[in-house]
Amino acid sequence: MAKKNYLAGQLDNIEFVVIFTKYQDKWVYCWHKKRESYEHPGGHVEKGETPLVAAKRELYEETGITDCDIIPLWDYEFIWDNGMGQNNGRVYIALVHSFGEMPESEMDRIELFDTVPEKYTYSVEEEEGDIRIIEKMLRAYRE
Repeated sequence: MAKKNYLAGQLDNIEFVVIFTKYQDKWVYCWHKKRESYEHPGGHVEKGETPLVAAKRELYEETGITDCDIIPLWDYEFIWDNGMGQNNGRVYIALVHSFGEMPESEMDRIELFDTVPEKYTYSVEEEEGDIRIIEKMLRAYRE
């Protein structure tokens, strides 16, 4: 699939959300039970939900986190390899103030990391690039 990024709010029909999550300058990753690898909280936007509501729900369901600031970062579009369809998503950052109790979900646990963990579900190269961009955005946000 080809992926293209856009300014947050530029795409319609957001179907997925991904929430990069930080707590005390560490990245929060979830251990997925079935995939046996780390990933970010995220998932489908359900019927009747806004992307922000979906991001808050997914963040809670997969980490137990409710005490945080959630900021939209960018939209993305995946064009299917056969060119016959696409999926739109929105990326958020959650700046966590405190953790709550983690509910039962497809995630087994959460852990804190300085960098991308070993056994990351998706492309490590893409993840490292996204983290560099987000770190620059956070520096600008804090200035």
